[in-house]
Amino acid sequence: MIEQVDDDTALEEVLQFLERPPAPGTPEDSWFGQRLRQVLAASLADEPEDEDAPAPEPNLTLDPALRDRLEAAARRRSDNPFGEHPDGIGPTLGMDLGGGHKR
Repeated sequence: MIEQVDDDTALEEVLQFLERPPAPGTPEDSWFGQRLRQVLAASLADEPEDEDAPAPEPNLTLDPALRDRLEAAARRRSDNPFGEHPDGIGPTLGMDLGGGHKR
């Protein structure tokens, strides 16, 4: 099990891994993935409980360029069947991704 750390420490570790990414499938790769998810989650603000309430600040504020790098690293790590299209490629391309079911 990977030890829990605060968000700032996780960010420091992720930055070190970005310079020298671990080999896929290694324990270090698993560690990197967990820390990367933690940092990205901490950089998002939660939805306010009341629509009139101000939006809470995220735990981490990331530079937009760094956020782009981290999101790109997360996309490369994902097992998304659509590759560079994380939201899917959609039905407009004529591809049946539903296993051949006709509507």
